[in-house]
Amino acid sequence: MYDPAQPRSRMFLPAILSGLLLYSAFFPLNLGFLAWIALVPLLSLVRANARSRRIYCAVFVGGLFCYVPAIQWLRVAHPAMYGAWIFLAVVCSLFLVLTIAFIRKLDRAGVPLWLSAPIAFIAVEYMRSHFPTGYAWMELFDALHPIGFGWYMVAHTQHDFVRIIQVSDLTGAYGVTFLVVLVNVAVWEVVSRIPKVRSWLFMASRSTVETKPGRSGNVAIVLLLLSLGYGLLQMNHEPFEQGPTVALIQGNLPQDVKNMHGNEMIEHFKFLANEAVKTDEHGKRPDLVVWPETSYAFPWIEIYPGQSIAQVETIFARNYNAARRAMIEQARDWPTAMLYGLNTQQWEEDQRIWRYNSALFVDSHGVPKGRYDKIHLVPLGEYVPFEKSFPFLKSFTPHQDGYSCRPGEKWTRFPLPVGEKMFLFACLICYEDSDASLARHYVRPGSEDIDFFVNISNDGWFDGTAEHEQHLAIARFRCIETRRSMVRAVNMGISAIIDSEGRVIALPDESWSKSKKVQGIVRGSVPLDKRTTLYARLGDWLPLTAWFVILAMFVRGFVRRKQTATT
Repeated sequence: MYDPAQPRSRMFLPAILSGLLLYSAFFPLNLGFLAWIALVPLLSLVRANARSRRIYCAVFVGGLFCYVPAIQWLRVAHPAMYGAWIFLAVVCSLFLVLTIAFIRKLDRAGVPLWLSAPIAFIAVEYMRSHFPTGYAWMELFDALHPIGFGWYMVAHTQHDFVRIIQVSDLTGAYGVTFLVVLVNVAVWEVVSRIPKVRSWLFMASRSTVETKPGRSGNVAIVLLLLSLGYGLLQMNHEPFEQGPTVALIQGNLPQDVKNMHGNEMIEHFKFLANEAVKTDEHGKRPDLVVWPETSYAFPWIEIYPGQSIAQVETIFARNYNAARRAMIEQARDWPTAMLYGLNTQQWEEDQRIWRYNSALFVDSHGVPKGRYDKIHLVPLGEYVPFEKSFPFLKSFTPHQDGYSCRPGEKWTRFPLPVGEKMFLFACLICYEDSDASLARHYVRPGSEDIDFFVNISNDGWFDGTAEHEQHLAIARFRCIETRRSMVRAVNMGISAIIDSEGRVIALPDESWSKSKKVQGIVRGSVPLDKRTTLYARLGDWLPLTAWFVILAMFVRGFVRRKQTATT
């Protein structure tokens, strides 16, 4: 509680320092080790001697110092995205305020800081990653609509520390966040006992709920050692079986050129496709060639199942047949299985044409074998939320032609025959690889299991910014959580082959930074891993447990206040 008799604690400087340290742990600086101490100044606000309003204002400002520079790549996509950039930075900063509010509530309820802080961080990260309608449990009420911002979790700062992040197959990325926050608490508990630090922060007298000396440090050391041991154990195995060979096309086409879908785009990706299908030194073509998202210049024309071609408009029927002839003709030059990233125009039951962001799989003869339509669409990028109620939101999109997609509804598995073997793979389009629940859907119990993931993306919007590296870093966690490799074909990069332990084993160039804004082909075999994971079976059990603890503490506090009021 605020004590006017004591000097007010310093708040804005510690909050800003934490914001800058946390920003530095992400790309472009990628100083992941700083994350282990980045939250230490921020934790001083939990028991600061100041009014709550002032504390939360300081936290919000500190959040802006992290998220405004971190997400600035969003503005590069289009001048209209400046508003989206600032809006998203503000939203992320507000979620950080909510995190500190939860920690303070739990702290007053007597929950030790070494538990309350990690619980609050993973609970709010889970909330932000799926807010407002992307929670898996909403499927029970037919209200699930994948949405949310699953970027810039504390765990993502540790993508290079591969042994530590192996615990993600138990807890998802949230377990890594828990560990990093816990270590920050342990450091803070040591630092907060230094008289000069307490004097500089104008801290109030020691709290009665403060963690006993050494308690948080002991817990942090034990969990850190267990995580490292678990990582070593999981990575100690025989070499992975090598699966199908892939050729991943990485274009280097600026978005303004790509938007025109003109001859330059056609020739650019045609050249790369010709390179991709070339035989190796053994005279063998790749088993699968993967194109980036929407890199195929022409739309795929489809008719809703159950509808007859005789029911559609003449010109649509003509385009329907032309699209299929084109695939067969291309197969003569590219006689291997292809996964095209393209837009689909589909004649629906309501006699309207709807657009989908799709991946189309065709065999070596050009015969379509399956299509996946992107489920998790990007707000303002692929559709305008609440467009009818708030038409002004159109001004925040980079599209001026009314571009809008309908979300897909099918969890497509693509069959890839290679000799006598049959492999199944699933496709995640664009930012879907930042949605852990989408990837988990393909490996959870009762589902038809897959052998590997394909991610197709168009990061040409972001023109060589830190977005490219951050996107690849996040994808590494999906591989560990599911124990499935992922191959990525990305316009402007970073295309890659990632094994099931999150190791990046193939790139277009020698480093991440040199693999941006270059065209090329990434070739290699897909490492196969048949292990199942606790996360695949139970999903987001850790953040849901955190929410249960938070809600239980709120109920407990409410009951106590009610009992006090009646006595």
